[in-house]
Parts: sequence; structure tokens; C-alpha cells
Amino acid sequence: MKGKRGGNNLSRDYRDPLYGFITVDEIEQRIIDSIYFQRLRSINQLGTTFFVYPSAMHSRFEHSLGTLFVVDKLFDAIFSKPGATEVFGWDKNTYQMNKKMLRLAALLHDLGHAPFSHAAEDLFPYKDGSDKRYSHEDYTYRFIAGTEIATLISSALGQDVPQKVAEIASERALDKDIAFLSELLTGDFGADRIDYLIRDSYHLGVQYGRFDVHRLLNTLHVRLNEEKEGPEIAVESGGLHTIEAFLLARYFMFVDVYYHKTRRIFDQHLSDFLRLCLPEGCFPENLDEYLLWDDHRVMFMLQKSKYENKIAELLVFRKHYRVAFETGDHPEYHELERFDWLKDTLGARFGEKVKFDEAKKSPYRFKAPLISVKVNGAYKPIQRR
Repeated sequence: MKGKRGGNNLSRDYRDPLYGFITVDEIEQRIIDSIYFQRLRSINQLGTTFFVYPSAMHSRFEHSLGTLFVVDKLFDAIFSKPGATEVFGWDKNTYQMNKKMLRLAALLHDLGHAPFSHAAEDLFPYKDGSDKRYSHEDYTYRFIAGTEIATLISSALGQDVPQKVAEIASERALDKDIAFLSELLTGDFGADRIDYLIRDSYHLGVQYGRFDVHRLLNTLHVRLNEEKEGPEIAVESGGLHTIEAFLLARYFMFVDVYYHKTRRIFDQHLSDFLRLCLPEGCFPENLDEYLLWDDHRVMFMLQKSKYENKIAELLVFRKHYRVAFETGDHPEYHELERFDWLKDTLGARFGEKVKFDEAKKSPYRFKAPLISVKVNGAYKPIQRR
């Protein structure tokens, strides 16, 4: 990392293996220096995947910096095209403010993640008077809008800005402009997905998570969808093959990495271990207490109890459960029926000695995106299937 001065602002450059240098401004650097953001150094990007892919040791910290870089390039690429700002009616000041808010949201979008990222998302506490649990997006919103982060942002950009940044980062936006900014960050072709696919494949040493990111950014644009009465991201016809490559990259990362059978059982074992260790079996709702939970703390607990706790032993000594039956990647109806029968029969007979996993229950979900492609001057949607 190196610093540089320009006028009254102090910026920083972070060296990144994917993008070279990532430049942040003074307010972004102050946020990075906060305890809330520094915690992300101790949250593994891919949870328990390093038990399968040894080099999967990258963190939410570097992914957040990378997402900031990508969203900045995506914003510039889209709004450099003729007529883009006219879709929203933005003046120069609004344009600059929206870009600043989007960069901050990209930097902060993963603040709420629990230890080992998605591995223990089923252990968030229930919302008051509800049978629905909090999500990491809920915690992200609370960190941005209700802590020192909000003070840092409001002192630099205005009192209403932290709320807007929180809405962008946690996908809560109702205003059409803010909702579009959120789409650029967390949508089907948003900066979050672009960075994690490139970064994950780089660190894992696999080839199938890669695609032409520069071509992708240059072929995406914004248009006014009259049926929806609002703006949407679309792609030029020349970018169709790049979109296909992006979707294939994401699909193969899901099949071979995010849904890897060994990684999935390690997630279940870790969740079972934490359920026993956490007060009341869930993460604390209090943000100050939640901050204390990271990967290092959990790993220390595992090592400390590996000879006394059966679940810790499973994890530390790799005595994890093995696969007895699995369906294909695209199971037929009769396979699903058989799976349900086995689940009921074996679950009743063996209880906790047998585990079941379904892709639909995973925080990682693969869904084909909905995007309009410009063909011969007209837009045609690629529908979800």
C-alpha cells in the first residue's frame, strides 16, 4: 500500500494481483482503517473451501477492495455511453454523488458476514416477533447506518448519505436511482459477482471461472424499459458471447467449487459446532458482540476442543462424513423422489448420524439472469429458465 497527496485529499493505492493498483480516497481509507472493515481480514471469502482447495485463503477484505475497483469501472463504462445520464435526469453533482455512494457501498457490502462467510448463515438470530432470521445483509445495513461508519460518511458527504449507502449495499433500495446503483453492485451482472468469480478462480488455480471482464464492462449499458417504467441493464449484441462466457464461468464455479461435496459437509459440521458454542445457539444481535466473532476465534475454539468435542474432531482431523448417495447435477424427477424417500427413511433411522444437503438450501444459489440483448436495434430478453 502507498499513499499520495492531491490537493487537500489523502488517497491510498492498494496493490492487487488482479487489477494492479486500487486507489481509494480519504473517506474510503478512514473506513478501511475502522474496526468494522479490518475484521474482514479475518473472514475467509470462501468459508471452509480451503479444506478442499488449499490456496482458497483469500478474505472478504480483498474482495471488498476488488468490488470497489470493478464497480468504479462498471459505472464509468455505462455512463460514458451516449444518453445514459439522460435516462435518470442526473446533473453533474448528482452523478458525482451517486458514484461516491456506489463506491462506498461496494467497499462496505460484506461488512455483515459471519465467520467463514456463508457456512453458518443458518445461525443468525431471529428477528423480534418473527420466524425469520436476520441475514448478513441485515447486519451490513446496521453496520453502515448505525455505527461509526455512518458518522464518517455523513461528516464527509451529508446526513442522508449513510442511509442511501446502506440501502445500496444491502439491496433494500426503493428509490429507482438507488435501486439501479444496487443492481450495478449486487445484480446479475454486478461488480460483486464479477470480482468474486475472477478472484475465486485466481486463488483456487482453476480456469473455468474466468471470462473477458473488459469486454463485459464495455458492452453493458443502461436503457429505459418502458414496460417496467424504469431503467435496466442491457447488453449490446456484440457482447452476447461474453455474457455466455460469464454465465458458463459462474455455472462451473458453482458445480465444482461452491457446491463441492466435501466443502458442503464441512459447512454443515462447522454450523453444528458453532450451534453448540454460541450463546442460545446463534450469533449475537448486538453489533459490538458480533464484531468479536471471526474465523480466528472459531479456529482457536476448534483446536482447543478437538480432543473433547466430537464435531471439532471431525473438522480438525478431517474425519468428515462421506457421501453415500447423490443425484446428478440436473436430477430427473425420479431421482428427486428417491432422494426424498431416502431422506425420510434414513433420517428416521439414523438421526444425526446422517446428513442431507440440497442446493436450494445453500446460500450459494445459481439462477439464470434476466437481461435484454440489443439485436438489430430492438431489445430481446434472455429469460430465466
